[in-house]
Amino acid sequence: MRLVFSGGSHADRRRFLIVAPTGAVVLFLLAAVVPGSPGYLRWETWVGVLVATVNILIGWVAKPRWTWVPPFAAASLAISLGLGLAASTSGRQTEMYLVWFPPMCAYVALVAIPGSILVIAMIVGALAAGVAVGGDLNETAGPAVSAAICTIAAGSIVKGLFRAGLLQSYIDPLTRLANRAGTLERGERVVAEIQAAGREAILVLVDINRFHEINDALGHVGGDRLLQIIARTLATLEPRPAFVGRAGGDEFALVFPGMPAPATVAAAPRRPDASLAVPTPAETKRRWALGHQVLRQIQGPFQVCGVDVEVDASVGIAVAPRDSATMGGLLTCADSALLRARRVGESLGLWDPGITGVRPEEIALYAQLRNAIIRSELLLFYQPLQSALSGEIVGAEALLRWHHPTRGLLAPGVFLPIAERSPLIADLTRWVLDEALRQCAAWAREGLHLPVSVNLSARMLVLDDLPQVVAGSLAAHGLASDVLTLEITESALVTQPARAATMLNELRTQGVALSLDDFGTGYSSMEILKALPFDEVKIDRGFVTDARGSLPDAAIVRSVLDLGHRLGLRVVGEGIEDERTLAMMIDLGCDLLQGEAISVPLPAAKMSELLRSRGAAARPSDPQATFPASDRVPAECAGAEQAEAGRSVPPLTGDEAGTASAGRGEERGPSARAGRRIGGRPKSNG
Repeated sequence: MRLVFSGGSHADRRRFLIVAPTGAVVLFLLAAVVPGSPGYLRWETWVGVLVATVNILIGWVAKPRWTWVPPFAAASLAISLGLGLAASTSGRQTEMYLVWFPPMCAYVALVAIPGSILVIAMIVGALAAGVAVGGDLNETAGPAVSAAICTIAAGSIVKGLFRAGLLQSYIDPLTRLANRAGTLERGERVVAEIQAAGREAILVLVDINRFHEINDALGHVGGDRLLQIIARTLATLEPRPAFVGRAGGDEFALVFPGMPAPATVAAAPRRPDASLAVPTPAETKRRWALGHQVLRQIQGPFQVCGVDVEVDASVGIAVAPRDSATMGGLLTCADSALLRARRVGESLGLWDPGITGVRPEEIALYAQLRNAIIRSELLLFYQPLQSALSGEIVGAEALLRWHHPTRGLLAPGVFLPIAERSPLIADLTRWVLDEALRQCAAWAREGLHLPVSVNLSARMLVLDDLPQVVAGSLAAHGLASDVLTLEITESALVTQPARAATMLNELRTQGVALSLDDFGTGYSSMEILKALPFDEVKIDRGFVTDARGSLPDAAIVRSVLDLGHRLGLRVVGEGIEDERTLAMMIDLGCDLLQGEAISVPLPAAKMSELLRSRGAAARPSDPQATFPASDRVPAECAGAEQAEAGRSVPPLTGDEAGTASAGRGEERGPSARAGRRIGGRPKSNG
């Protein structure tokens, strides 16, 4: 009996609307062509065949919102049977048609209760009219009354069984609200009705923050009790929602009728995943007001198991038809808005076209990415780092690329965010580590001693075997630990700081250098520098890029340089995109320089050519191959020398730069970097 009106189960509804009239076609066709049949070669029978065929076609093209289709099918088929009754000349012929009226009541499963009453009434009316017009009433009255009673009983039973099954399938037993499936089903109809009235439908997705803490403190009984209280509260909000459902877990979906939809929005042809222009400030203000009004009314306190509980919640808001015309699309948009609000520490988020959620193509790309390592589709590009003192290339940052079989060379920003959300990032990081060290060993065999670095994601810092993986990869390629620097961002350290600190100390004990990437963008930089054994810091490219035209950014860069040097750390400036920024960073006393002003990312072969052309094959023991902070010439004495050395190295042009396929914008996030290394062995913390 799981016949529903829209969404994923629309196929069941369509199947019924096709199968039922197909049976009627067979019935009428047999009656028309079988000799001795009551409808043999009669025009009434051929009318029944035609009506049933039309209903098959309508059922095939019917949309979920075409609520008139089931009543029309039931009425038209019942009228065809009534015509057959009217043309009957004997009780035997009449009885043959009467037995088919009760099955017509199956259509009531597809309509609401008022509509089901109308359908049953139309069927009984067609039956009574057919009997009254044709045949002998003395002979057919008894069977007709029995058929009418059976029709009413059949319709009532079908609707009762269907409603019981519907409640069981679509009602959450705890809160008595619509469950996830019911939210999609019933919410779809509510959204469609609001839009049909020319108004916007506003979906407010409510998520209870830290609900697991309530479960831990009060037990699951207390948590269930709170959900029941919130469900009752949501149903009585002001303004009153047109629909309330439990979207899953501790999430609730509310649909409110909004303002009249702008004509340009209401008339625009929409796809489920399409989105229109950004809402006006007035529209945004109204939606913010509605969201905050909902939050205020569910804050509590509520009495749960003898304890006063305050509710902390977040909401995401999407609007039909501007953001999506369907309930499923609105839920996706509202969920993305909710997640963004949480990331920035807000309690309310509005969907806008700038928010990117998970799309179907990303799911397919993730499946392909799992096989990319096996199929040797991944490769590394390398971006050089230049010593400000000597002007030589003393390290390289390895940048991951994916040579997709159909989409070509993909930048890390396309696929790494997908991997970051799954354990697959650990496999990718292991591959990058091994490939970077393999290339480092290959360069060493050519007499090009260039250290590399590998970026670690937050997931890698909680793997117990990380030090063994690093040591094993170094040993497999016959390399000393001082050729490798592991880069970590502040965001990767704050998720599990104690465990990360233990892991980094063990790696530092092995002799691997550590770099704090994107320094200055987090909230705990000072504490991290004090507590963890870093060898260098990298000034975030945003400060470097803006320092040339912004006094505050220039002051931040100067302060980071001074802080790093006082702590005995090397300081790297990344994002150096032009000659003026390059000269400025040298004058400020930056130790190492990276950016397009020096070189764009290069494949390994082009990197080898660059190293030979620059004469950068200095061995780690060469004092010019590295520039530890402790060995720096004081800035006041060496500024001119550094500036001269930096200006003597021109930026790449022509063929040297042409092979890099990705610009600097791809490397901004921590996942986009596969590593950096500055030069030879840094000064030991000991």
